[in-house]
Amino acid sequence: MPGSDLRGRLRQAAPYLVAGAAAGYLYHLAAGFQYQARPGVLGPGAWPKLVLGLAIAVCAFEVARILFFSGRRRERAGVLEEAAEASARGHGEPAPPARPESHPWLLVLGMAATFGYVAAVQTLGFFLATALYLAAFLVIGRYRRWSVIALLSTVGAAALMFVFMKLVYVSLPIGREPFSQVTLFLMQVMGIR
Repeated sequence: MPGSDLRGRLRQAAPYLVAGAAAGYLYHLAAGFQYQARPGVLGPGAWPKLVLGLAIAVCAFEVARILFFSGRRRERAGVLEEAAEASARGHGEPAPPARPESHPWLLVLGMAATFGYVAAVQTLGFFLATALYLAAFLVIGRYRRWSVIALLSTVGAAALMFVFMKLVYVSLPIGREPFSQVTLFLMQVMGIR
């Protein structure tokens, strides 16, 4: 039944279509950032547009792969699949299942977390919003060691803040009171002006 195969492929491609469309919309928003340009300094839209452009490209690749090449994929296992199965057999572990688990609701939660991040970053500031976003993604990804989640999300957000503000000179949202106090304190500690 070619029609049902196409419907199945479209169903598989749907999350990538939705994510790609959302990334396209956010790219459009990032292209409209208002700022006063400074010579030799990237504007606030440069990095979001780069990341969103890459997300759009990945989504387009996945849609094309699912729609046009997924029928040929199962004819022969890939090199990485064969290596993983051989490694599992060598360690006495059961071979990975032939079809990986699918959790579309995790994708929906991840998208909701991303939209929440975009909505909250102006109020909370980059550091707090990013720390919460990273923590949310770890929890959505079913990681449950809370001390590791707290460490990774705070250190990750601080590292991103340092790289973007100190090394790349990107202006990031500091947030509104009282949240801006956290950002201003961290900027002072990191030597960011």
